[in-house]
Amino acid sequence: MKRILHIGSTYVFALLFIAAGVFHVIEPGGFARMMTGWPFPYVMVYATACLEWLLAVLLLLPSVRIAAAKGIAVYLVLIFPANLFAAREGIPFPGQESTERAVLWMRLIGQPILILWAMSIAKLEKKLK
Repeated sequence: MKRILHIGSTYVFALLFIAAGVFHVIEPGGFARMMTGWPFPYVMVYATACLEWLLAVLLLLPSVRIAAAKGIAVYLVLIFPANLFAAREGIPFPGQESTERAVLWMRLIGQPILILWAMSIAKLEKKLK
């Protein structure tokens, strides 16, 4: 049963990351606004979309799942400053004209949760091997 829950959790996480990448492509302007001061923000948005897709696919492969989960955790740490910047500056969610500031700050809570989820996938994968 533990194995089934682990695989289900892994697939849900991968699906979320694939959806995030798709959303980067659908709403690149919203993500580019979060990267004020960075060179080539649209290139960065599309590159992160591709990276999210790659990490999602790698997460589905048992032979590299642990490394992929750890890579996802590192990626989430690296993009945290962009979400912090969006919260500080009041930059709305991509695809929206405005977003309540409180919601922008609450989004920051989601990243540590995703990091813990990714690391739990790696930890359980290691135990089940």
